[in-house]
Amino acid sequence: MPSIRRLSFIGLEYVFPPEKAYGMSRGGGNRRQGGLVEIETDQGVKGIGEAFGNPFVTREYFRMIEPMFVGQSVFDFEHIEARIRNSMYHLGVGNQLTAALAAINVALFDAVARGFGIRVCDLIGGCGTTRIPAYASTGFFSDDPDRQLSHMLAEAAGHPYAGAKIKIGRGIKSDVERVRQSREVLGPDKLLLVDVNGAYTPDVALECARAIEPFGIHWIEEPLPPGDLRGYAELRARSPIPIAAGEAHHTVRDFRALIDGRCIDIVQPSIPTAGGLTEAKRIAVLAQAANLRVAPHVWGGAVGLATALHFIAALPRGPHTAHPPWPQMLEYDMSDNALRTQLLKQPLTLEAGHVLLPEGPGLGIELDPVAIERYRVC
Repeated sequence: MPSIRRLSFIGLEYVFPPEKAYGMSRGGGNRRQGGLVEIETDQGVKGIGEAFGNPFVTREYFRMIEPMFVGQSVFDFEHIEARIRNSMYHLGVGNQLTAALAAINVALFDAVARGFGIRVCDLIGGCGTTRIPAYASTGFFSDDPDRQLSHMLAEAAGHPYAGAKIKIGRGIKSDVERVRQSREVLGPDKLLLVDVNGAYTPDVALECARAIEPFGIHWIEEPLPPGDLRGYAELRARSPIPIAAGEAHHTVRDFRALIDGRCIDIVQPSIPTAGGLTEAKRIAVLAQAANLRVAPHVWGGAVGLATALHFIAALPRGPHTAHPPWPQMLEYDMSDNALRTQLLKQPLTLEAGHVLLPEGPGLGIELDPVAIERYRVC
């Protein structure tokens, strides 16, 4: 039985000029952070996984749990995770402990799949497709005169994406103007999604939804703070636009509350945040049992993007397998982020508005060691 010989953590950060900062309703920033966990088995097989968030914090959680994995079977993640959760329950789950576990989980899937010479998606449900339609995640708030909404929309419109998601959430007047501009550039046929990043109260979110509904909005993402579950349920019952959320929720327990409370229409687990592929699959099963759509949130580096591809490829189609009402889409971040664009020897392939599942075993990707050292901070 293959066992875990060693684990290592790599903290990464990409910093760009402050005047190029971009962001969302709550503010902006000029740095992107993340972390990678590499696992090597006693058979010399390696696997890689991504952790979301501040790498210096994640590193300390990683150091705390690393000894519990060394020497254990590569198949024992759920048993080890349960021991960690049961013994460290007072630490909670909405933190970098869950991010560290997520990276370890994905790295194990990568290593196991490579050991068998198969793809990660084969391990988690089978690969239903190798071409996944993408929507552009763009339209950020920015003070950079060379990177305004018009520039970002033109870039998105220049590709055959299924649609585009833009940031709103700085007042109803601003929301309507940004949505109007986006619909004009994208045309009537592209999907238009909006993201509030939890900046509104239920009454303002409902006013926003009603104001922008005439522009044909596919979904409104995170209209409320993540803890306002009752507000989500009340808003969903009255909103003319479907509600999506999940990027700021952690583990299946958070998502059970969202799903059982009928708080949202689209379930958005973020794999490097929610706890890894095992946890994302648990969440997907709950969502599918409740007849809700699943659309993973993707915001991070190249490894997380590749992981989301495998997750989407393994999701069974529903409710109608032959003619699904909407495509199962990948969020394709178009922001300035070297951790997404420069870490791989062979970048992920974007073709005719689709991102192609990488060929080869495991996640099908190889890190560029030179780029890793360039952005390594711990």
